[in-house]
Amino acid sequence: MNAIRREAVLAEVLDEAGVRYEVLDHERTETAAAEAAALDMPPRVVAKTVVVGTGGGNVRVAVPASERVDMHKLRDLLGGGKEIHLLTEDDLARAYPEFELGAVPPIGGREDAVVIDERLTTQKHVVLEAGSHELSLRLDPADLVAVSRATTADVCVD
Repeated sequence: MNAIRREAVLAEVLDEAGVRYEVLDHERTETAAAEAAALDMPPRVVAKTVVVGTGGGNVRVAVPASERVDMHKLRDLLGGGKEIHLLTEDDLARAYPEFELGAVPPIGGREDAVVIDERLTTQKHVVLEAGSHELSLRLDPADLVAVSRATTADVCVD
């Protein structure tokens, strides 16, 4: 599946919701921090998505590229106790075949619960990988929260 098709999976969700967004081309990057650098943007506006498994299914967690997920805060928020775990690369490849490994956005493809760290919601815009390591989308964080029906909370390491 090529990068344009991967971007289309996410764009379709946003288009159906009537959300305005901008597609951003950039060099191939392997991390959200590198994506921020390639786009010449501060890491606080670039979201990275971490996927955790729970007893009730997968949860996509979006946090700024500059931050790390605090699993204790996330467990408290989700009430999952020790059942919460990071998905392995094999699990990610099986669950999200429409996206490049390591480029799963917080929305698009299968329906999962979504948690967005509140730091992202205070930004003028947020940037997320569009399912590919060469394309990103910029949109209003309020639109991301609305489309994903996300829970917003502080889930980053202090």
